[in-house]
Amino acid sequence: MVIKNLTCFFTLVVLFISCNRDEVVVAESGQAPVIELDSEDGIYVVKIGRELVIAPTFRFADHALFAWTIEGKLISTDPTLKYTWDESGEVYITLRVDNENGHAEEEVKVEVRDLLPPAINLYVPAKGLKVQKGVENTLTAVIAHRDLAGFKVEWVRAGVVVSTDTTYTFKENQVGVFPITITASNEDGETKKELEIEVVENMPYEVVFPAPSYEQSVSTRYTFAGRPVFLRPLLDYFENPQYRWSVDGKPVEGETGRVYKFTPSSAGEYRITVSVTEMQNGISVESAVTVVCVNGSEASGYRAASSASSAYSNRVYEYTPAPGQFINEINTGGFTGSESTREAAVEYASKRIAKQSYVSLGSFGGYIIVGFDHSIQNKGGYDFAIQGNAFDSSNEPGIVWVMQDVNGNGLPDDEWYELRGSETGKPTTIQDYEVTYFRPASDGSHTYWIDNLGNTGWVDFNAYHTQPYYYPLWITADSYTLYGTRLLPRNSQSPSTGYWSNSPYDWGYVDNCGSDMLAGDSYDGSGQKNGFKISNAMYHDGSPVNLQYIDFIKVQNGALAKSGILGEISTEVFSFQDLNMNK
Repeated sequence: MVIKNLTCFFTLVVLFISCNRDEVVVAESGQAPVIELDSEDGIYVVKIGRELVIAPTFRFADHALFAWTIEGKLISTDPTLKYTWDESGEVYITLRVDNENGHAEEEVKVEVRDLLPPAINLYVPAKGLKVQKGVENTLTAVIAHRDLAGFKVEWVRAGVVVSTDTTYTFKENQVGVFPITITASNEDGETKKELEIEVVENMPYEVVFPAPSYEQSVSTRYTFAGRPVFLRPLLDYFENPQYRWSVDGKPVEGETGRVYKFTPSSAGEYRITVSVTEMQNGISVESAVTVVCVNGSEASGYRAASSASSAYSNRVYEYTPAPGQFINEINTGGFTGSESTREAAVEYASKRIAKQSYVSLGSFGGYIIVGFDHSIQNKGGYDFAIQGNAFDSSNEPGIVWVMQDVNGNGLPDDEWYELRGSETGKPTTIQDYEVTYFRPASDGSHTYWIDNLGNTGWVDFNAYHTQPYYYPLWITADSYTLYGTRLLPRNSQSPSTGYWSNSPYDWGYVDNCGSDMLAGDSYDGSGQKNGFKISNAMYHDGSPVNLQYIDFIKVQNGALAKSGILGEISTEVFSFQDLNMNK
């Protein structure tokens, strides 16, 4: 997330990241200097009495002057800082570099600790670690503070040390559960992590139809006669799946894809079944979902606004952010530190939205769901607005989804429709994208993730938001998965100034300076808001839904990217407004 409302961040020069380089690069003249830190997140951790070395790389630094200061006191004029502390605590150091063409500044945080025992991070699925009999699987542990003296690691199985590296290749020809203990130690202590590996004859293939949101468990789908639903199951462990669909027990000829478009012709309940076969071994798994075609017409569910109705949303139904630097943050994020339940998280978001304070959605996939005391009518123009805090160089796109209360129960458990935007249908836009986030191994650690394309990474723990971790307090599972549409990031760093910029998208997104921006200050994002058209609601295949009205709105962060020391790109929302109330 880019901080947009704190003055100190406008003075920071955000610069190229490098890793463990200590040379000074003398580059061409005519440019202000650029600092390239040797820490990705701007945080350095050191023990009391141990020398810390901060060795940035510099560009355009020929004949430059260097100044390292702590609270205005000069501590070094060398390009590389070497310093030792005799007390624990947090220290902020400013590095300034001047040449004849200008200057650059960078602030870093140093955590001086009494002890630095290892911290072990290991990807373990929420459903447990399962492997197939006779197949090799390599496990990799990410261990912090392995640079301290005396570091060693041991993987122990059945009392025998099977690896002394950060990786271990497991293979077992017998079915069963096999406990593994990882022990990492250094001069400051020892850390253990225990896990169980379940060896199975065949992988426990699973096929499920997702519920409308993370907090819901029922996957029943609702629609009107003649309005299609697009059914897409989620798979676990399949490598080469093949699909067969049936409706009420009757096979659907020619339907062999993962997504099935089902259009009921009359009211009633329909049982849609998919059989997924793993082509490598012929094993098949079935899963079914109920599609309810309700009685009545679309118009019968419309809730007209009254004289007492508000133009603004009146309820937050769900707040499920991805990990991010403002999640759980007390000082500037508005949390109290007691948001340990879903209800408390919703209350937090409700209070913030009611006073038009920002609510951060964290990294990719994080979302918020709101409703109104009336239906928002489709009048062809901009029907509603959502406030963000984008400005020219800071755009963090939120994708908008809308829903009608088809089943009439007042809850957002019907069908979500994505609103078309400028990136819809482009080869760089990934539909049906999934990211799983893992609980950090210890306070102050990055939050690791893996996506459904096999990519891995992490949400940085940074120097400016020091709550214990960025994983939502109210998510009780050790991992959770968010689904949505991913946009190609538009963040970049200037090679001449080092500043990061998140460029805008043309239109269709929250927290974005597009052509649909209805208000806002292009310098700091004050009052920035975008307009949205219900007529842009589309089905999974991109065809228009032609909704007469909507009852619920979901905003979901559509980007998975980081902008250096500014942290992850994360959408912020402040308010939701029915624009037709004023027409």
